[in-house]
Amino acid sequence: MTTARRIGKSLAVGAVCGVVALVPALAEDTKGKWQIGFGLSYFATTDYIRSNSDIAIATTVAGQTGTLPGVGSVDDRPDENMLNEPTIADDFRLDLNFSYGLTRWLALEIATGYMKSSVGDIEYYVDNKKVAYGASSQATSTQVDDTVCGADQSQRCFKYETNDPGSLRSNLFVPVGEITEMPLMLSALVRFRPESPLDPYVGLGIGYIFTDLAIGSEFAARSEVVSGLRVTVASEGEFTDSGRADKTFPEPGFQPAPMTATVNDGFEYHVVGGIDYYINDHMSMYVDARYMWSDTSVDITIDDNHQVRMAASDQGKLQRFSEGTVQAPNLWEDRGFAACGVFGCANDGLIATEDSNGNGTLDTLLGEGSGDLYFFPAGPNPTNPQGFWEDASQAVRVVDCPACANGAFDTEDFNNNRIMDRYLLWAVDVCTQPGGASNPICGPADTAPLSVQYLWPEGCSTNMPAYPSVVGEGCPRPPGIEITNSGADDQSDIYLIQGGKISLGGFSLGVGVKFTF
Repeated sequence: MTTARRIGKSLAVGAVCGVVALVPALAEDTKGKWQIGFGLSYFATTDYIRSNSDIAIATTVAGQTGTLPGVGSVDDRPDENMLNEPTIADDFRLDLNFSYGLTRWLALEIATGYMKSSVGDIEYYVDNKKVAYGASSQATSTQVDDTVCGADQSQRCFKYETNDPGSLRSNLFVPVGEITEMPLMLSALVRFRPESPLDPYVGLGIGYIFTDLAIGSEFAARSEVVSGLRVTVASEGEFTDSGRADKTFPEPGFQPAPMTATVNDGFEYHVVGGIDYYINDHMSMYVDARYMWSDTSVDITIDDNHQVRMAASDQGKLQRFSEGTVQAPNLWEDRGFAACGVFGCANDGLIATEDSNGNGTLDTLLGEGSGDLYFFPAGPNPTNPQGFWEDASQAVRVVDCPACANGAFDTEDFNNNRIMDRYLLWAVDVCTQPGGASNPICGPADTAPLSVQYLWPEGCSTNMPAYPSVVGEGCPRPPGIEITNSGADDQSDIYLIQGGKISLGGFSLGVGVKFTF
């Protein structure tokens, strides 16, 4: 401390002491008297949400192998996120108190206050996956000599030479909102010098906190994004990875519950310490310090958990589509229907259709679509060059099927080709669709010319054997043509969001004035 600062502090302290000395301080016994006080305090919430950004998962337990354990995986977020401590911001509170002196030494006090403060900021980390093609953003494609892509299998397929994932990471800190706190506190105060102008006191008490939380616009917007995701894999849990639970869902995944922030009213417990300085027998100044423990807290959740790491389906530049139900995009076309429990047609490996002659029409004159069901063996007919089963004599006929009498092709052979199909999978370059030019992941070369390109499905064999030796219709089947695998078309965005609980307990230091009567 410099000499100038020392002199300045000495002058300031001396001036305060001089003003106090000029005021005629009087002792005041508050027995049987009421006091009303008005003040301003500064309240600091002591609880916060701890970040998990520095967590690493070891492959073994330390000491078991005699060497340091290896690292299996680490948290995606930067370690510096540990410096972020989501909490209720320290702020000023308006105070009002009433007390009555039961004896010279003991008084009862009822106090309340009003404070508004911001809550946050929570961690919201996103790894936005995208797909790059080759050395440039422009896709190079080779036409396949067969029309097996698209919803009706009438579009040509394309393939890409390379398909490498990339990432665009954002590490955001999202404010939650604004909280209003109104505590109501009952305290017993013990005074140490009831007949002195400088009267210190201590006390204990109990109370109840009334609260309200107004969600901020940014938090609400992020919550809407989260609830609209399609998540295939999620790790959810509290502070450590050992307590996490994993969820795995088939494509297109599940929709997580939105981000929520709630607060509950509840009891609080506190200790008090302070000093009254009586200016005269009707007025005093006070300094008051309190520490409060609280049963109430702000609870921030994502999909009903305090931390989530979610892999969300993302179109990247390639978006996968399925023909059939989205709940089972890569299963046999053994769809089943309402009466399958009776006829045993679900997952039985058989084809069921209302079309006995396979002409693609429900012929009412033949009784088709009126309640009869025909079961054919799965796969193509090896005795037919085209692979189709030819007539109802090759099928088992089931009569009196109420679910079949609706005049529609809605049983297991949905496209009526007499083959137990797999749901058809293909991908689309979203940059070649309308609106691709406004997509931030698409470059100018991606969107010209603007015509939809159907892409060879991921995971299909590089050597498609000639029809009809294939059972079913898994991948597209250009007879005898070898096609390079398109690789992993779908990339999943990673969402890592940290919520938690923030207790409303904390420390306050206030000053004010009291009137005695």
